[in-house]
Amino acid sequence: MKKVALYGDTGMVGQEIEKVLAGHDGVEIGYRQNSRRQEGGLGSCEVAFLATKDPESMTFAPDVVNAGTRVIDMSGAFRLPQDLFESGYGLEHTCPELLKEAVYGMPALFAEEITEARVVGNPGCYPTSVILSLRPLKDLVKGEVTVVATSGNSGARAEIEDIPNEVTYNFGRRHKHVPEMEVYTGMRVNFTPIVLRSVFAGINANLRVGLGDGMKALSDHEATQRLVETLREAYEAVDLVEVVEDSGYHTYGTRDVVGTHKLLIKPRVDEGFAYINALEDNLGKGAASQGVENMNLMLGFDRLRGIDGVYRTT
Repeated sequence: MKKVALYGDTGMVGQEIEKVLAGHDGVEIGYRQNSRRQEGGLGSCEVAFLATKDPESMTFAPDVVNAGTRVIDMSGAFRLPQDLFESGYGLEHTCPELLKEAVYGMPALFAEEITEARVVGNPGCYPTSVILSLRPLKDLVKGEVTVVATSGNSGARAEIEDIPNEVTYNFGRRHKHVPEMEVYTGMRVNFTPIVLRSVFAGINANLRVGLGDGMKALSDHEATQRLVETLREAYEAVDLVEVVEDSGYHTYGTRDVVGTHKLLIKPRVDEGFAYINALEDNLGKGAASQGVENMNLMLGFDRLRGIDGVYRTT
């Protein structure tokens, strides 16, 4: 059994990581730390999860790396170049030397780099849905991308509210996830996030972007099929990115992804614009299970090992 460390094990994401690790037959938690206690020894651990806020992650990461342990950070501290992090998060980056070597932890795109990395910045939940939906289409679309996305309340805190309460915040280009979306798609993005306070989990992201000149010459049906084919060719089965289409029998929604490690993408074209609906579990593929997938790559395990004990992979 290989040992891993878990910082922030009492937080929402930390608890979810621990739940996934409990079903993994190749690792065990050898060290844990939160604001109230420490248990075990970091020196015995090969990888450490930092399920902590940005300032704490920047504090812990250098000590972890100096102890010979590799880092998977669940905050935003190691996802972006220094200038974009500091402007987007309003914080000074206190370990820029580690930031320079950090790898963006999206296995569907950067599996080879993650395998060798000392520091991995696990993606945000909203950016995961947007980046995986848009990046393969960069040569087929043009112009600014409009994203409107809902998320369950577990993206912010564990409890849900009894009375429905939909909260829109930091809309336009103000949300700290906008730079992350733009860096890894190569497109300009405006973003409206909506938290559903009475819903626990699930992201429903809806994207609108203009078609490229070559695509405009196609019929809506032909252009839609081009999007579908391009997205399907971009990913392997192990990526668990599936292109789907509604039918008379079933309309896809967050119920189809909550409790899974999948991202479902529904593309269509209408009057010169691509419309893309992306669905995922914000705690799973948008956080904890993607973090464990990164760990598997770093430790030489199969990418999905242990994840299907908590999140469905089929």
